[in-house]
Amino acid sequence: MISFLSGRYDSVQEIAPDQRLRPTRGFGRQWDEPTQPQLRGPHPEQGETGKHLPTARLTRLRVLALPAGIVLTVRALGLFIAWAMCAANNRPFNFQSWDGYFYFGLAVHGYGGFDPAVTYDKDGHYFPYAPMSFFPGYSLTVRLLGLLFGGHFLAAAVILSLTASVVAGYGVARLARHAGAGQRGQLAAVALTAGAPMSVVYSMPYPEAMLVALAAWTLVAVLERRWLLAGFGAAAAGLTSPMAGPLIPVVMAAGMVHLYRVRTHRIGAAVAVLVAPLGMLGYLLWARLVSGVPGGFFAITDRGWGNHVDFGVATARWIFESLTESRDTFAVLTATAIIAAVIATVRTPMPWPVWVYTAGTVALVVSHTGIIHDRVRLLLSAFPLLIVAAVRLARLRGRTTALVVGGVVLAGLWFSAYSLAVWPSSI
Repeated sequence: MISFLSGRYDSVQEIAPDQRLRPTRGFGRQWDEPTQPQLRGPHPEQGETGKHLPTARLTRLRVLALPAGIVLTVRALGLFIAWAMCAANNRPFNFQSWDGYFYFGLAVHGYGGFDPAVTYDKDGHYFPYAPMSFFPGYSLTVRLLGLLFGGHFLAAAVILSLTASVVAGYGVARLARHAGAGQRGQLAAVALTAGAPMSVVYSMPYPEAMLVALAAWTLVAVLERRWLLAGFGAAAAGLTSPMAGPLIPVVMAAGMVHLYRVRTHRIGAAVAVLVAPLGMLGYLLWARLVSGVPGGFFAITDRGWGNHVDFGVATARWIFESLTESRDTFAVLTATAIIAAVIATVRTPMPWPVWVYTAGTVALVVSHTGIIHDRVRLLLSAFPLLIVAAVRLARLRGRTTALVVGGVVLAGLWFSAYSLAVWPSSI
């Protein structure tokens, strides 16, 4: 079973007499190791009360609950800041802002149920296939949950996003452990990911929380050679968002390398190679057949939103203009974030599957045209960069780590609230 921490508290352990677990300095709670032997557990030597066993179990539960607690705390704080900034700007707080309207609409009405007034192309002409630019995985899940919740689809969407963000937090922690992080580094990675710029969409009808959760655990599965989980995780991610594009070849390449080099678990690796692309390929094929538009999804997203690959020319031009001519804070910070992501990807050492996924994600964000202002949201998929930053921050003193991580999280939540309450363009 995949767990956040290795099993430190077994039913029989040795501890010093009457020794209590003591917290040490650091971000999150860490525990001193016992020193002198004494059996504890369901044994006669323990005595009738067995008081040490419940204490150990409670300690372990507290440790296991820390990532969830961090994620939910950050989400609650982020929603409060966004609500307060909306109120300060006399703007209603709306869970269905921008693309959230389409993802939520897909869950309620499907691709053919949108008002014609909102199904237009980039030139303002009626285009009924415009909603096909949005992948269906998240909306289908909301639909199923909404039916279980008696038709309360918005509640189902918010609950799904929050739950997925918690699952993503545990996946991020597991990846951080693979990167050599201790408990402090793992919790710092969870906090940075939960409070990243544009992370407000983790509490809205957007697929990013679900995508990050699937990507994180798929990468964990690749590193741990859990091939079935890797293959089906990549397939589900491919049905959720086009930003899963870099994840699919990573799983396929890792599986083929395993088949070439290792003689065990070959069936699982072969299944992963075959299954990983099915989600994305299935939707692309469906969109082409149903719409009848030559070029399918790619032609639809180009006509509807102006998205096509230009190898970064439009992004580079926009960054130059933003940093030299723009007076908009959002544009300047977005340009800075894109540049920082590119530099960090080039300079950051990672296991090759994680690096290829991260580099592919950043390249995908940079290399296409269309709306530039949503690039920070798309960069949420490049979360391994935050894991590396957390590992390095964890080397500082405990209070320093906590202050830096807390400051970065607050800045990210402010950016999220600003984009929702002040910035007038799409996020």
